[in-house]
Parts: sequence; structure tokens; C-alpha cells
Amino acid sequence: MASRECPNCHSKRNWKDGTRETNSGLIQRFLCRDCGFRHSENSYKELWTIENHQLCALEEEAKKLDSATEINTVAGDEKGQLIEYAWKLKKRGLQENTIQVRLFLLNQLIRLGADLNVPDSVETVLATEKFTAAKKKQLVSSYISYTRLFRIAWEPIKVKYEPKQPFIPTHEELVSLIHGAGRRSATFLQVALDTGARAGEICKLRWTDINTENLTISINTPEKNSRARTLKVTQKTIEMITALSKKYNPYIFNPNPITMKSNFAQLRERLAETHKNPRFKQIHLHTFRHFYACNLFRKTKNLKIVQDALGHKSMMNTEIYTRIVVFREEEYYSAIAKTVEEVRKLAEDGWNFFCEMDGVKIFRKPK
Repeated sequence: MASRECPNCHSKRNWKDGTRETNSGLIQRFLCRDCGFRHSENSYKELWTIENHQLCALEEEAKKLDSATEINTVAGDEKGQLIEYAWKLKKRGLQENTIQVRLFLLNQLIRLGADLNVPDSVETVLATEKFTAAKKKQLVSSYISYTRLFRIAWEPIKVKYEPKQPFIPTHEELVSLIHGAGRRSATFLQVALDTGARAGEICKLRWTDINTENLTISINTPEKNSRARTLKVTQKTIEMITALSKKYNPYIFNPNPITMKSNFAQLRERLAETHKNPRFKQIHLHTFRHFYACNLFRKTKNLKIVQDALGHKSMMNTEIYTRIVVFREEEYYSAIAKTVEEVRKLAEDGWNFFCEMDGVKIFRKPK
């Protein structure tokens, strides 16, 4: 009988969540009620969607491939070659998400008839199949990685592709997502809004990375070869974090980013329907990072500050925001305070004192 156990958290509390078309026919899909992970009735995961727990198993098996004979035997099979490829990437320190994407793309080429060890057959698939420029660029990039690791001679084809400008939502739309999420997911999104950190970086935050006195969060496990950094956040964000249980101790959130991405995808679909606003469907977790960078650049007009906050080692990665941000005359939110406690609260949340009238203190901060 098929297993109903969640392959992510091993919970047996699952809901049916539609079916999926495969080469073997339709299979039932389930949604874990505890962690939000979607899986099939037999916990079936195809090679190109290897998850964290599978990579751990992969590491154990790959360590056994010590002799050239064993490696050659495995490399003779397409699946074995991809396993070896994944292991090589992991040994070079690439993130699991990056490995998953590359395996998925290479498997697509195989399914379309390409032999990864014969560059001409790959070029034939790339030339005859109808790919978008963005998709073709991804396929070529993944195959470049593959040929370099296995030392296959290939002169990469050129793909004309101009990336689209990232979608930048309004502050109100991001706040609506935070308000519509559950407690831990809302805290996750609030941290993303306040720090501009990547989803994987937030997932790896530990309780020791939070400084409640200085109101700072340290990103000590940066992704994409970025720099570690410490960022100032609001009192509200710190309070939301400290109110959480230590369910994933030593981590604050579920360290598997796939769970959060799955939950977030469902959240934005629900809000798009309830608010009758299709713009929600264009928001991804990485959109919070783009919003943070644009907002910081608009406030400071200093690209170096943005580079340091995002952890970029190269200014070239930060310069994209010079083509997005449109500077305008300063616009402000305003707030008033009558008591010492109200003044303290506004000051901790980043409001700046503006003036005092009729015994009432007026604060403001840029929109």
C-alpha cells in the first residue's frame, strides 16, 4: 500500500491535493498539514527534484565511488552520471537549490532525446525545440557546467537574451501578504521585508543570530557566494521572532526553503483571489529582496550601502537597481505621539522626529 508519510517532516497528517500526470499515469498528490510540503502517494521524487534529505543519501553513496572502475560503471548510465554530477557540485559547495535546478534542466534535455556526452545531440535539441530565450539560456548554462565538470569539449552556443526588469510590488501589497500568513510564515516574510535576505538565508537563521538589544539580525550563512552581514531591523520584527516557539531549534524557521516556498505560493494565490488583485501572483519570495534594495537605494541614493546590505561582492550585481529606481520628490508617512511610550515605539520602528505642535510630537519616515 502506498505510503502517506510526508517525506519532508515524516508527518502522517496529509490532505489530498489533486493528481499529477506522469509517464505511468495519474498519481495522487498530498499536502502535509504540518509543514505544507506537497508529495505523491508513494513519496515518489524524480531525480531532477532531489531534496536536502536525498542529497544527504547521495553523499553517502557517492563516497563509496572511490575507485575509477566504480565511477566509470556508474557514469555509463545516464542516471548514474547525473548522480555523479550532483555529487561533484555538492563537493564544490553549491547550494541544494542550484543543484536541483541544474538536474531538472539536464533531465529535460535527456527526455527530449539529447545525449549529454554528445554536444551535437544537445545542440540539435536546443535548435529544434521551442524554448523561450530565458529557458534556452538556463539550459545552455546548465550544460556548460556539465561539460566543464566532465571535460567534454564544447563551444557554447550564444543565446540572445535580455532579462526583464524585476517586478516591484507596493509596500501595501507586501504588508497584505504578511497579514494574510500564519504566525511563523508572517514572521519569515517580515524578516525578508526588513533585511532583504534571500529565502535560503532566512531559513538558516539561528536563534543566536538575533540581537534583541541592538535590534539586529546577522546573516551568517549567505548564499550565492555573498558576504555575511549584520542588519538593523525594527522592534516589531524582533518581537515577532521572540514570540515564536523553538520548534526547529537551533534554527528559527524550517531550514528547508522548499516548505516556505510551497506555503507562500498558496498564500499569494489565495490573496490574489480574495483581493481580486492578480499582481499578487507576480510576487515571489525573492521579490521582497528587490523591494528592499529599491527602497534602500531610494532613501540613501548610495549604491555602496545597498551593495553591503545585500551582501554582493561585485557592484555589477547591485547596479540593476539603478535601472529600476525612479527618484522623486520625497514623500513621507506621518505619525503622532503624545506619551513617552508612544515616542519610544515610533523611534524604535524607524520614525524620525519632525516637529512639535500643541504638545503633540510629529514623526515622519520616507514612503
